[in-house]
Amino acid sequence: MLQPANVVDVYRKANAIGRSSKTVREFLERNHKPDLDRDGTIELTIKSLLEVVQTGAKNIEIAIMAPGKTVEMLDAGAIEKMVEKINTEKDAEAASRRGGARPAGGAGASAQGPEQVLASRPAGEGGAE
Repeated sequence: MLQPANVVDVYRKANAIGRSSKTVREFLERNHKPDLDRDGTIELTIKSLLEVVQTGAKNIEIAIMAPGKTVEMLDAGAIEKMVEKINTEKDAEAASRRGGARPAGGAGASAQGPEQVLASRPAGEGGAE
């Protein structure tokens, strides 16, 4: 089956393997942009992992590989800050959609995001397509 060029391009530049990789890959297909800089790429990576990770930054490790450079492990503190920023943005967006029903940064909203995705897409789900 032939795929649009932009989908093939995403597979070369942004991909996932392992448990729940289908969910992450679909997220990357929807959100990857070819002009992302380093910080944008790291943010997209964390957002995609938050789609499937239950405990936020606690279970995320990121290794950055670049041609001609040694592998760099992203600091856990930097990951935690990015997760907090992403959750704040998600909360603000959700509040604006609801007409401001819940203040941004509310306690329940950020802890609920990944679990909702897992509840609707349990690990191992891979029915016939």
